[in-house]
Amino acid sequence: MSRQINLKTPLIVLLALSLFLAACATQMGDSGKPTETPIVELEAEMRVFSAETGKLAFAAQADKGTSYDLFMLDFTSGEILQLTEHRKADIAPSFSPNGKQLAFSSDRLDDYDIYLMTLPDGKAQRLTNVNADETEPRFSPDGRWLVYQSNAYGDFDLLIMDLEDQSFERLTEEDSHETQADWSPDGEKLAFVSNRDGDFEIFIINRDGSQETQLTKNSHYDAAPVWSPDGSQIAFISRRGTHFQLYLVDLESMEERALTDDVATVHSPAWSPDGSHIAFVQDSEAGSQILVVEVASGEFLSITRGFYKYAGLSWVE
Repeated sequence: MSRQINLKTPLIVLLALSLFLAACATQMGDSGKPTETPIVELEAEMRVFSAETGKLAFAAQADKGTSYDLFMLDFTSGEILQLTEHRKADIAPSFSPNGKQLAFSSDRLDDYDIYLMTLPDGKAQRLTNVNADETEPRFSPDGRWLVYQSNAYGDFDLLIMDLEDQSFERLTEEDSHETQADWSPDGEKLAFVSNRDGDFEIFIINRDGSQETQLTKNSHYDAAPVWSPDGSQIAFISRRGTHFQLYLVDLESMEERALTDDVATVHSPAWSPDGSHIAFVQDSEAGSQILVVEVASGEFLSITRGFYKYAGLSWVE
């Protein structure tokens, strides 16, 4: 049964932790444990993010040792609605473009499968049923397709499902891991992560599997690409020091800039619908939280806190 938490008094609710980072800790060489120093201290002068409309979905652990459940923050009312309550993990939420559905991954039947929930009633339908882990679903801009990652063929590959008949096609067939895909705003391309050259880099591929190009080329671990709403930039995380940090790359000039400092791990970036802000999760010994950075100014704003850990964000108008 869903339940509501009113945060209008005031709306100070910060969150964090990507299950992808925890699940892939051995690949990344990261312990997956909270870091010792918080990236941003929650000082009195930090402004609280506010919006008249929009919703933010996230997965979170209420307490240490509990399972991940799905929650939704309504920016209009300031309330958090708990969408799932299960002894297994529900993670990686992705809103449909109209906000009426939420795709997610769950291991409630042992392997991770893709599920589709209708909102606001919370009814969930299982979309995949194979002896494999299938995670990180992302809706196409027109709402018809889901891209997700599956290890049904050995390494993780990218698959695309037609939601009209639940048929699917295999987008990648490399002898490497291809994960964390995100659609371009026009639906013609996908950005994704691959370790085909020895470390994890970001690539771009056409929707039909043609014209694959490498976006990042370095000796670091790059992950979690998300396209800006206008298609001009991609936000991603990269570990170029001790911790994963948030970066932005301009797709015309190919110039990169760091949005956070190397003092704690951040992950799970999600653009605001208007492209003015990026929400992300920050992990620290002080706890996990969700912050927002204003892209133009670099100012950090708070959204919510109070949960133990977080795993994935999705933002819709």
